[in-house]
Amino acid sequence: MGEQSSPLPRVAIVGAGVCGLILAQGLQKNGYEVVVYEKEKYIGEKPREWTMIIHWALPTLRKMLPDEILNDLPSAYADPTYPYDQEKETIPFFNGLTGDLQFEVSAPFRRMSRTRLRKACTKGLDIRYGNGVADLQVGDDGSVTIVLEDGETATADLVIGADGAQSKIRRWLVGEEASKATASEFAVANGIVKYGSAERAEALRSKHPVCSVSITPGEGMILIATQDIADREDPSTFSFQIVRSWRGQTDFLQGAEAVEKIKEVTSNPAIHDPFRSAVHWISADTARFVVSQMHYWATVPWDSRGGRVVLAGDAAHSVLPNRGQGLNHALADVGSLITELVKVKEEGVTLQSAIKVYEDDIFVRGRKAVLESVEDAGAMMKEPDMKKSRFVARGLSK
Repeated sequence: MGEQSSPLPRVAIVGAGVCGLILAQGLQKNGYEVVVYEKEKYIGEKPREWTMIIHWALPTLRKMLPDEILNDLPSAYADPTYPYDQEKETIPFFNGLTGDLQFEVSAPFRRMSRTRLRKACTKGLDIRYGNGVADLQVGDDGSVTIVLEDGETATADLVIGADGAQSKIRRWLVGEEASKATASEFAVANGIVKYGSAERAEALRSKHPVCSVSITPGEGMILIATQDIADREDPSTFSFQIVRSWRGQTDFLQGAEAVEKIKEVTSNPAIHDPFRSAVHWISADTARFVVSQMHYWATVPWDSRGGRVVLAGDAAHSVLPNRGQGLNHALADVGSLITELVKVKEEGVTLQSAIKVYEDDIFVRGRKAVLESVEDAGAMMKEPDMKKSRFVARGLSK
């Protein structure tokens, strides 16, 4: 069948996170008109920043984004000075007590700033900032009325909830109880720090200039990742993302309390440098840290109301971050959904049929990814299991 002559479905995306923005770019690139609704007043309004790694989904990223954004993408790299090589890129994993290299994960990858990647992906999009979604209403004609938090309304034929791990659209689709994330056995401290010392910055980058990981048997993981190269000639200006995970329960902490906690759980003097020092050099005056229990949501089938409301990204499968799968599965969602919606445009496939194919994929793939992430988190807590884990057997692959 040729390209359909009837108007294309009007698409609304809830959430201007990385998934929502790349999805909007891919749809717009394929002829769809898209509106993105975002509760923040601007990108970066909330000071939540970290690095994100893209590996097996790199081909999808390149396919979805227009050339203008692809050409500017290095501006979002955590370290734009790093000479990425498709064949030789590796992430080293060290024994936290001996400092010995345990293994290396080889994969083409890009580690990017979450905020800078979001900003790069806003170009050319219709984003309605300061417009959180309060409710959805599906009419008899199949259209969806979007009720915004300020009481205003908008209409679409397809609403895609890409509004993150605490998704309101997920709650609307599956109900309050079924939408709740599950608390894992694992806690995490995550934050950004600028040490203000060239010597310290160079020490942290000595294992790998982009990222390195230490696993201490029985005590968990420490990740050092370069976050930003403010002045490539002056390492004292560099900032880093430090992640510390461990098995245990914690209250939500931020600021000085979070810094105190991360040092407390890294008190073992035998933990090898630079990983132990990366934690103990942190000053609450020059760092932004949060401590929280890690939660996950394993995908359950939802009723898309006749193919009118679906989920993507963390809203559809909230994974634990241990093998860097979250963003890559979000990009898989983007690729799968756009592939099917292009068939609506070019082959006359119905919207309902297209959404059914997308859901058949995500209901299985999303749940599997989440449950595997929980297993991976447990494996990182003890060295014998680590050697049998997916990190060793499959690296960063899907």
